[in-house]
Amino acid sequence: MCLPLIGAAISAVGTIASASAQSQSYKAQAAFQKRQAIMEQQRGAYEGARLRDRNDRQLASMRGQYLSSGIALSGSALDVLQDSATEASLDEQAVRYDSQVRADNLNWSAKMSRMNASNAMTGGVLGALSTAIGGIGQQMDQNSQRTMIRNPYAMYGAV
Repeated sequence: MCLPLIGAAISAVGTIASASAQSQSYKAQAAFQKRQAIMEQQRGAYEGARLRDRNDRQLASMRGQYLSSGIALSGSALDVLQDSATEASLDEQAVRYDSQVRADNLNWSAKMSRMNASNAMTGGVLGALSTAIGGIGQQMDQNSQRTMIRNPYAMYGAV
């Protein structure tokens, strides 16, 4: 009978189906991570712009308070304004940088997920081939044993 071949074929199909499902799962994960990376970049741009607007209002308020108090925008007052503007700019850059790092990490994860999807399919095909070869080997062993049963004189060397 050819039961080992049938079993190997069914197992090989199952292996490929499983690998395909795993590959699709990795691809979906990669798409999700890519989407998250884009959203992270957008979030960083939005938060950076909001922080810039808030900082501009605070700096304008500081200038207004100096001027309304009769303090000229020179010397120490100007140094304080410039230092505050520098710190505000650094804060904005930090928000954008943090967001970019998170987006880069998500893009890297997406790349790894795509590689895993490819590897899952390769592994599935190789596993299916291995199963098929094993089934063929079993079938050959059974065939050789049947030959021995049909020729009872072969074991005595009188063929």
